[in-house]
Amino acid sequence: MHQSLGAKTFLTLARRPLMVGCVFLFLLSCDIPYVAEGSWDVVYELPGQQRAGVWHISEKSGVKVEGELSLQVDELELAGSRMSWSANATNPLKPAGSVQRLNFNGTVNGNRFAGTLYTQSGNLTITGTRQ
Repeated sequence: MHQSLGAKTFLTLARRPLMVGCVFLFLLSCDIPYVAEGSWDVVYELPGQQRAGVWHISEKSGVKVEGELSLQVDELELAGSRMSWSANATNPLKPAGSVQRLNFNGTVNGNRFAGTLYTQSGNLTITGTRQ
């Protein structure tokens, strides 16, 4: 039996949401990493000097900071090319045991990132290169 043109058009249009839904479910099941995830060689710009370190960034485990400043950051937010995190850390400029709040906001561009680390002792420019 021959289908009418209207019935063919209806069936074609009815299949489109189903196909889009299948593609959407497939993308949800993929484990696509955030652009900031990975290991980064980091440079801290201090007045008159630079310090180096390494950051290991993972959406699941946060940020592990290694080098002169070492800490584990659990408060990590990744959104597209933006990343931000917050943590409490010892303040090297204050008496032993003194803690300060650190907040970082940055943007990833390919294999590089740049941002600002906000501290109670002043703000630092941070740059990173993917390992």
